[in-house]
Amino acid sequence: SFLKSIKLNFVAVDEAHCISQWGHDFRPSYKLITDLYEILGRDIQIAAFTATATREVREDIIDNLDLKDPFVKVTGFDRPNLKFIVRKPKDKLKFIKNDLEDHEDESGIIYAATRNRVDNLYRTLRAMGVSVVKYHAGLTEKERQKAQEDFIFDKKDIVVATNAFGMGIDKSNVKFVIHLNMPKDMESYYQEAGRAGRDGQVADCILLYSA
Repeated sequence: SFLKSIKLNFVAVDEAHCISQWGHDFRPSYKLITDLYEILGRDIQIAAFTATATREVREDIIDNLDLKDPFVKVTGFDRPNLKFIVRKPKDKLKFIKNDLEDHEDESGIIYAATRNRVDNLYRTLRAMGVSVVKYHAGLTEKERQKAQEDFIFDKKDIVVATNAFGMGIDKSNVKFVIHLNMPKDMESYYQEAGRAGRDGQVADCILLYSA
C-alpha cells in the first residue's frame, strides 16, 4: 500500500549476490523483490549491484530478478593497493601480536571461523590492552550494533569477527585484514579481504594458512 502511494520508478538492489544460490551469503527474502512488478508494474526499472559476482551468480541475479535483456557492466577484480600475503606461522597468536605492533593505532579486521575463536582472541587482545571489539551472531543485536559503531567511528581500532561482520560496511581507513582461519571459498575471501584499503592507500590482507 505504501509503495502504491508514492511515485517510484527506480529500484537499486545492493549486495545483489545475496539473491543467488551461488553467492556466498544467500538470503531468501531477496527473492521477494520481484513482487515489485505486481505492485508497481513492469515499467519499474531495477538495477543490481555487487562487488563479487561470478558468471553463475550474474546469471542467477538476472534470472531471479526477472530482468529482461539487462545492460551488464563487469569491471575488474584487481585492487593494486592491496597486498595479499599468506603466512604459515607455528604460533598464530604470536604472529598476530607482532603484526599488531606493526599496525599500531591503525584500523583493522581479524576474521576467525567460529564464535568461540572470536571470543578467545578478543579476550587475549583486550588483556594486552589492544583497542578491540568483537562481533558475531551470538551477541545481542544491541551488542553487535555498538561493536559495529565503535569500529566504524574509530572509537576502537580493531574488530575480531566471524564472517557475520562486514555486509554493507564501507569504512575507508581499514589498513589490514587478517584471516585467522581459512575462509569457506575464494569469493568469501575476496569479499572479506577487500574491506581493506578502500581509501586507495596500501593495505595488507594476511591469510594465516593451516593444513
